[in-house]
Amino acid sequence: MTLERSDLVELCDQFLDGKIDKSKIEKFAWDAITSDEIDWNGDEIISSTLFQWDNEEIEFPINRVNISLWKNRLLTGEDNLLAFNNWSSHIHAQKEVCSKYSSPWKPINKTLRVGISDNLSGDPINGLRHPSEQGATGWFIWAGEYSDNEDFFKPMCAEHLLQIRPEIIKYLGLDVGFRFLADKAGFEDVWFDETLKSV
Repeated sequence: MTLERSDLVELCDQFLDGKIDKSKIEKFAWDAITSDEIDWNGDEIISSTLFQWDNEEIEFPINRVNISLWKNRLLTGEDNLLAFNNWSSHIHAQKEVCSKYSSPWKPINKTLRVGISDNLSGDPINGLRHPSEQGATGWFIWAGEYSDNEDFFKPMCAEHLLQIRPEIIKYLGLDVGFRFLADKAGFEDVWFDETLKSV
């Protein structure tokens, strides 16, 4: 039997539709890797996908976000798994943003909290950095219109941004007092606001 990318895409669709759970993905990968009767003609994307599905503990979690990313890689060859799963893969981009906007690089602890609005999928995305407090980074991030409501911002571990809006992590090395405004079309504005340092 020869595996095609479409066979793995079909498995992704079954997972995304709630028809199978991750144990079926893992079993499929294990069976394919260990079988003498299954081949995929050296297709590196199939090989990589099967290995990752069979090694969740050292690769990427099998969840809806990552299954969508694996499906996209199988269909297009575009691989975004590292960007959505590895904080360190954004460090170089953070340093570039800081250099571009004349900020010292002040990275945050990814295990600390950021304040986020409910709808981070909207556009544009805004962020500002106050001085940090215990357990928090000082970053507040929201999409669309800002609100003064007390419950507008909710705490979330910074690392969870990886699977929500990984493209904004490059801004989180900016120093206290910086703000950013960006959208999915590529618009970007970063500036320093002295008033943020005294809040």
